[in-house]
Amino acid sequence: MRVSTYGLQGVLPWAQARHVAQSSAHPLPAAQARLDESVGSLLARELVTVMDDPSVDSAAEDGFAVCGAGPWRVDDLDALTPGWATPVSRRMPLPRHADAVVVVEAAVVEEHADGSVTMLMRDALSGVPDEGVRPDLGAGILREASVSSAGTALAPMGTAVTPALVSLAASRGLDSIEIVRPPVVGTLILGSSLLDHGLPRNGRVRDALGAAIPAFVGALGARGNPAVRAPDTLELLTGEIDDANVDVLITTGSTAPGPDNHLRGVLRDLNVRWLVDGVSVTPGSQMLLARLVDGRFLVGLPGEPTAALAGLITLVSPLISTLCDRPRVDRRRSAVLMEDTQPADYADDTALVPVAMESSAAGTQARPFPMTGPDGQIGWATADAIAIVPPGAGFRGDVVDLVDVYGRDLPALP
Repeated sequence: MRVSTYGLQGVLPWAQARHVAQSSAHPLPAAQARLDESVGSLLARELVTVMDDPSVDSAAEDGFAVCGAGPWRVDDLDALTPGWATPVSRRMPLPRHADAVVVVEAAVVEEHADGSVTMLMRDALSGVPDEGVRPDLGAGILREASVSSAGTALAPMGTAVTPALVSLAASRGLDSIEIVRPPVVGTLILGSSLLDHGLPRNGRVRDALGAAIPAFVGALGARGNPAVRAPDTLELLTGEIDDANVDVLITTGSTAPGPDNHLRGVLRDLNVRWLVDGVSVTPGSQMLLARLVDGRFLVGLPGEPTAALAGLITLVSPLISTLCDRPRVDRRRSAVLMEDTQPADYADDTALVPVAMESSAAGTQARPFPMTGPDGQIGWATADAIAIVPPGAGFRGDVVDLVDVYGRDLPALP
């Protein structure tokens, strides 16, 4: 038997395991966040302006605020009287009694020997300076609240917070916005023989997951803490799980049943609620998902890199999607296999196969890479997407669904 029979007493099909991971959680509560830490989250409520834009009458373009008829004497002034003008910049509040703004392109400025400066306008048709030309009353002026009034909606609830949205919020004077709180995810790398730097040596191999998992969850909108490495002992594992101040704790290794692997035994002792205890999938069948008594989630991934990546796509991606309140895709994108895939380990397994995508007038095609074996990591590292190959499929010409390399559903093409 490939997996433990503790907990759910059986291995779940891939689609069911993914559904359990997605439906077992709820979106985290809203939180006020600084603009610089909010990118990647979703708005928890509608983003609105807090004041009129502009808040006072302002210049629509760079130029000169004028009063009365020209030519105008130019000086830096807070209030104008007829025959005077003052330089203004775009969106700059206007001095009192300004009748209009003459844009730079329409102004002719003259400096005189006595140090005074005058300005007159060009004729709109000929471009010739003309003392008789004056702007229409109110020309070039952005009136108070003409762009938007206080309370105007800028973006609806559920909008993804992007750098452009942060820029919009900052331009409206906001220092923080309300977002769906992103989950905090910790990673615990189990095993005392792993190396954290340099070449594999003395029978020890590099830790291939400590840097990858925080980056993976970060790409999904979570906050990934740096990975912690620890030997697989009962006492240490119990303490690390109990003390982890996170919403989701991901462990790697120690998922295979047996006396030398302590994860399942520790989880039994902690009286967790088992959600997934093994999945009919190649690679990664020994993955697990549990909810601790205090509501935190624990995802156990196999230590083998491609199996762990399959676990991230199967369990972690849909779990974080729900915690972040990400919208779900109605229909996944599909593709035609251009070659046979590598057979799954068992006849009832779903195979997760990295593929290169190709598009043509006939639709989307997928060319598979090896999913396991010595070159399996290369395929996962260079894939455009991951094909979901159900049991009994995987032959050239079969149509398979796709998810992206982070396990997110790719929407079907129109």
